[in-house]
Amino acid sequence: MTFNSDEIFQIAKTIWETTLGRPIEAETSGILANRPRSMAACIQIAGAWNGAILLDCPIEVARLAASAMFSTDTDKLTVPDLQDAIAELVNMLGGNIKALLPGGCFLSLPAVVEGGDYSARVPGSRLINRIAFVCAGSVVSLTILEKIQEQSAAA
Repeated sequence: MTFNSDEIFQIAKTIWETTLGRPIEAETSGILANRPRSMAACIQIAGAWNGAILLDCPIEVARLAASAMFSTDTDKLTVPDLQDAIAELVNMLGGNIKALLPGGCFLSLPAVVEGGDYSARVPGSRLINRIAFVCAGSVVSLTILEKIQEQSAAA
């Protein structure tokens, strides 16, 4: 399965603008900077197509998202608020990407990790597409992974 980068960017742009009231623009430098503190969320898709969607953003973007989603001042937000906002964003992205897939696909519950020194990996998958965009001056990445098809024992 292939995914059109422009189509995936448009999905993210629509979600950011309608849900968060924040414009985004394509990240064109090609470099995802190391961030001291960020938040990542993952949602799995299973069924006719199997894979995962990873959303990785700086904590500042998570804070802006939670503030917009929960109509709360940024200084009153808790870590669980930020986690809930990022989980909901990856859920919306996953749902929209699922709509591009053959019928019979289901979404898992999102998982969220937060911190400064972590790596996220979905074992048994391969990179299909990665886009990066800028929101409020910070780089956000969206990665689509596909489950590697297992070889039969006879092969």
